[in-house]
Amino acid sequence: MRIETIKLWEDRDDVELTMFLNLDDPFLKIKRKRPAIIAVPGGAYQTCPRHGHEGDPVALAFAIDGYQGFVLEYSNATKAPEGKALFPAQTIDMAKAVLTIKEHADEWDIDTKHISVVGFSAGSHVTAMYATTYNTVNKELLTEKFGCKVEDLDIMAALCIYGLHDYVLQEEFNAKVQNFMSDGKSNEPVFGSAHPDKETLKKYSPVENATTNMPPMFMAHATNDGLVPAMHTIRMAEKLQTIGVPYECHLFQYGDHGFALGRNVFEPFKDSLTHDAAVWLQMAKRFLQHMIDESTLEKEKNPFENLPF
Repeated sequence: MRIETIKLWEDRDDVELTMFLNLDDPFLKIKRKRPAIIAVPGGAYQTCPRHGHEGDPVALAFAIDGYQGFVLEYSNATKAPEGKALFPAQTIDMAKAVLTIKEHADEWDIDTKHISVVGFSAGSHVTAMYATTYNTVNKELLTEKFGCKVEDLDIMAALCIYGLHDYVLQEEFNAKVQNFMSDGKSNEPVFGSAHPDKETLKKYSPVENATTNMPPMFMAHATNDGLVPAMHTIRMAEKLQTIGVPYECHLFQYGDHGFALGRNVFEPFKDSLTHDAAVWLQMAKRFLQHMIDESTLEKEKNPFENLPF
């Protein structure tokens, strides 16, 4: 396996893309180019820990199944120069990552039609904002920035794990349930103010920007999430169902916030401590597999289609 980290911007040291590339076995030649996935860790936009349980381990979890894995470290309050973490910097970082992967697709043995993104918490917000930006009314933000076409920015799917999809909902939750985001200080590096007005909150809420032109979405959330309530995912699922975007939505009774791959945070080596929410990973892999190769998908026939009455 080739493991390497590259800087996405020449004048920045904080935005990086780390790759975990499978290399062909000299005795077992792969006959097709590989799918790729970009893992986007959370951190409330205050940090973006690549080495945490939402970064490298996620990329490797997909790499063991033949994906070319990547981890994006995007603009955040801790590492970015002053003012450089303001929205929509992270959406632009994601676009740069996608374009970089496509530019090196031959060298890195990647099928450009099968690039997906999986994000967690704030990283899920980055993922969803990208999915609801690059081919919507806001696409000029990226096409003009990079001088590219929409298809150059295209991804196969967006996977959002305990994602923040509605900032209006989150602000209401923060006011009712005290947490480290309640004072609004975590908003300042990305919004420029502690408590933005409702229009600004909606502007950066994926649920408000979702359209039929966005890619399919996979979502997973724990209903006992005490930081980013599961209603975020429920509202996004309702929006996608209403407008007709393909999606899967999985809600787990337990897992709280930050379950990542579902391993116990303090003793990940103990299978007996694995969260039930851990099954999202295999569900997500099947979701992607069916898009990569539709022959793997068995579509249930409507049993009520030809009733005699």
